[in-house]
Amino acid sequence: MEKRNRRGGAVALTICGLLAGALSGCTPMLAGQMAEAGYKVAKTTLSGPDVSAAGADERQKKLQSILNSVDVGQDIAPILEEIGEPPKEKSGNTYGFTCYQYSAVYSDTEAAVIVAKDSRVAFYGNSRCSVEMQDANFKKEGKYMGNAAL
Repeated sequence: MEKRNRRGGAVALTICGLLAGALSGCTPMLAGQMAEAGYKVAKTTLSGPDVSAAGADERQKKLQSILNSVDVGQDIAPILEEIGEPPKEKSGNTYGFTCYQYSAVYSDTEAAVIVAKDSRVAFYGNSRCSVEMQDANFKKEGKYMGNAAL
């Protein structure tokens, strides 16, 4: 009888050991999921929801609507007047191009630009003046060389 109890105790101990090992193997994964869930809740609670491309506020919707109606070659003055706010950044270069940048148009971090030459739109869209006004865009195979609309 004693052998049976020893054997039963050993089997029970082995099963308990296996279960403990299996549970401890899952614990880091469960802890990671809990931490991630807590992070997501804190992020949305503290920073608010993500701003979508559709625009989260009236300003974004207005600017997106104006930009959707712009055509390359169009006079820039009425567009700037319709926007009704000064650009966050305005820069020019020796090639005669001017860039107007409006922040937080497509999302909290995505800006919109309008690039013009001789008061006519050469480019508009989701970008930054620091990207559009790079010297390479105005040389040989550059983005703005040979723009037929201008």
